[in-house]
Amino acid sequence: MLIVLVVAFATTYLMVPLSKRLATVIGAIDYPSDRRINNNAIPRCGGIALYLGLLAAGASVWIGIHFFGWTIPDFGLLNDVNLPLLFLGITFMFAVGLADDITQLSPIIKFGGQILAAIIVVVAGVSIETIRSPLDNGTVALGWVDYPITVAFLVVFVNITNLIDGLDGLASGIIAIVSAGLLYLILSRGGFLFALPCIALVGVCLAFLRFNFSPASIFMGDSGAMLLGLLVGIISISGVIRTHSVIIMLVPFVMAGVPLIDTFSAIVRRRRGNQPIQQADMGHVHHRLMEAGLSQRRSVLILYACSALLTIAGALLGVIPSVLGKWLLVVGLALVVLIVIWRFELFDPVLKHYFEHRGERGPRKPHEDEDDEDEG
Repeated sequence: MLIVLVVAFATTYLMVPLSKRLATVIGAIDYPSDRRINNNAIPRCGGIALYLGLLAAGASVWIGIHFFGWTIPDFGLLNDVNLPLLFLGITFMFAVGLADDITQLSPIIKFGGQILAAIIVVVAGVSIETIRSPLDNGTVALGWVDYPITVAFLVVFVNITNLIDGLDGLASGIIAIVSAGLLYLILSRGGFLFALPCIALVGVCLAFLRFNFSPASIFMGDSGAMLLGLLVGIISISGVIRTHSVIIMLVPFVMAGVPLIDTFSAIVRRRRGNQPIQQADMGHVHHRLMEAGLSQRRSVLILYACSALLTIAGALLGVIPSVLGKWLLVVGLALVVLIVIWRFELFDPVLKHYFEHRGERGPRKPHEDEDDEDEG
């Protein structure tokens, strides 16, 4: 496992300068705008370094098995998985993100590419298939709905990672924390195979943070965010959900609680404002922290801490033997989520829009500010 970590870290670290040069050559640059935090032009093809780091980590495992006699006890879990096709699906997701970094794809084309990549992964053999019943601990086959549910699950993780990538080092740090939590959960259940990609994710994210933490000299871009999100989704399905009870399905979402809450609030906010879901705005939780007067670094560190606490809660959810204990933890987390939503006013634009027009009839009219009323 240490070798995988070192290979992933070293390869990513060495490939970041190459990614910067490639981004400059192909024009994949993030320029300052009213919807971006950066004040300077920053290369946005960091996903290339992340992809190569993960590829090198996978190659190190293959070399270890075929040339150095490495044995992986639960390697048989991959017997039903078409590895070349799985690699194709992961690479296709990365390619869609890279194309968006370069040419800014239309939302429909990008979303279609995400769905197609997820379908390839599912066809390769990655799917939820069955879950354990919370009543009798027996298994329940999902049947034909297994495929659309799995595709949706993967696409959700791709997009929550992509949407949280709004501050220097935020997405890479949170993915490292979530991957570490999944690693603990997998090892605590006696697994080993899916611990290796968790280790690789931690390695590439930590190496990338050297260049991506504020002040960032490179962004991971959609190529990196979509790649990392897909891998977290695959690990969650294959290493956690597939073998455990219904409530354990909540674990990956609990661990990814910060980006998940932020994404949900963004969707509601944009739909209520008649804006495309994909359209960027300045209403994310990290923007709220900065509006409160915190620096970019301090905002990221606070969100790291929140993510770490949720990851610990998710890990506990996976190892607590009592069903009652699991549900009490879920209820407690729900209360915490409500407090976070209230504290950071994540739905403030939606609620404000509702209460300003409460009780009115007929066409909605623009709300007049108090200052305007005083001037009149």
